[in-house]
Amino acid sequence: MKLLARSFSVLFLLAAAVAHAADLPPALADLAAKVAPAVVSIASMAPVNKNSAQDDGSDDGSGDGSAYHPASDKPSDTASTVVPPPKTIESLGSGFVFDPAGYILTNNHVVNGASNITVTFPDGTVYPAIIAGRDRDADLAVLKINAGHKLPFVPFGDSNKMRVGDWVLAVGNPFGMPGTNTAGIVSALHRQIDDTKYDDFIQTDAAINKGNSGGPLFNLQGQVIGVNSAIYAPSGASDGIGFSIPSAMAEPVAEALAHSGKMVRGWLGVATEEVTPSIQGVLKLQSPKGALVGAVSARSPASGKLQPGDVITAMGGTPIDNPRALFIRTAEFQTGQSVKVDFVRNGVAAHTQLTITASPPARDENIEQTHEPKPKPVTLSAYGLGLAGNPAENGVSVTSATGPAAKAGIVAGNIIQQVNGVVVATATDVRKQVDALGDAPAVFLISGPAQGGGNPGPRWVAVKPNK
Repeated sequence: MKLLARSFSVLFLLAAAVAHAADLPPALADLAAKVAPAVVSIASMAPVNKNSAQDDGSDDGSGDGSAYHPASDKPSDTASTVVPPPKTIESLGSGFVFDPAGYILTNNHVVNGASNITVTFPDGTVYPAIIAGRDRDADLAVLKINAGHKLPFVPFGDSNKMRVGDWVLAVGNPFGMPGTNTAGIVSALHRQIDDTKYDDFIQTDAAINKGNSGGPLFNLQGQVIGVNSAIYAPSGASDGIGFSIPSAMAEPVAEALAHSGKMVRGWLGVATEEVTPSIQGVLKLQSPKGALVGAVSARSPASGKLQPGDVITAMGGTPIDNPRALFIRTAEFQTGQSVKVDFVRNGVAAHTQLTITASPPARDENIEQTHEPKPKPVTLSAYGLGLAGNPAENGVSVTSATGPAAKAGIVAGNIIQQVNGVVVATATDVRKQVDALGDAPAVFLISGPAQGGGNPGPRWVAVKPNK
């Protein structure tokens, strides 16, 4: 019995040790050694002129752009006729080889305005580099070097699979110290910090400092799931909040810049808005998540396949929680790509296949609506709406908005395009639709001026009538 009890005790201790080991942070030495050969340091030189006062966010390593513009360098400060030679700004950053043919991804702000760029590998090999392409909107740039042989590279991973709490490894050249590895977790997703047009950052507590810009953020499989780009650092150094461009955005940009020198983003041709709780109830949606379609442009990828009132819930297999998510996801596709779009129409889930195209000139982005003039003004007292007798070009003009309509955000001068998903051309059409609802709220598709200077584009507004 004592032997049996001792055996159980040993098994229990082994099980506890295994469980404890599973709770420990992962060993990262093998991962660091695996990815190190493909991570590079980047130095770029840009001439100083009166308009180049470090307004591009470059990682100069000093923490103070004014250090490059001392007063004694200004010819006006001396009586001498000798003009000092032009100064240059050195920008230090990071990057990584994503294509063995010599293509390197970094931040645009690392090489912005550069006249001379060099890339240094971990073994000390230095190559001159040229800019193959830049995408200012995403703050990404691709460099090209000619090594004469295939280079070690690191693959992209799927940033959409990352979760808050996942372990990550950042590698780069902070403060001119190449090959620096820092580890942490994904501390948040989908951060917007007003840094780029397509802010959708992965936030991490892995230490990221000046010089880390353009360097990779790895998952535990050694795949790049982010490009380290910005820090929140009131102290001037890492305070444990860094931001990385997700690979879902970075990979298509990198491939496009490498092969064509530019990124031409896709366009769906839909105007969307949030699904509010009131609209969710009226449209009988199971969830407030998604992007509610307010209008569809003629001759667009969505024309004939999506319609106002549809709620887009996924694109290319990625869930769409709100209009911002749809905007970001659309920007991750190049023109010519075919993508599956999931949506809900009249409470029924459906999907369609759309071929992404480039956005046409603004003059071609017209929303087609049909109407038949029936000059008869209408007053909807229960809703606080006065409607014009002469129909507008693409709907019905609101002449006055009080009571429920005003509380919902409708103002005089707005155009009612639809009521509960039905296109209206006249004031009589509007009355017919709301009369059929009884005391139930009506959902109006409105365009034109918004209270407080809000979105003037097509938007859905739910209005509950006075009994």
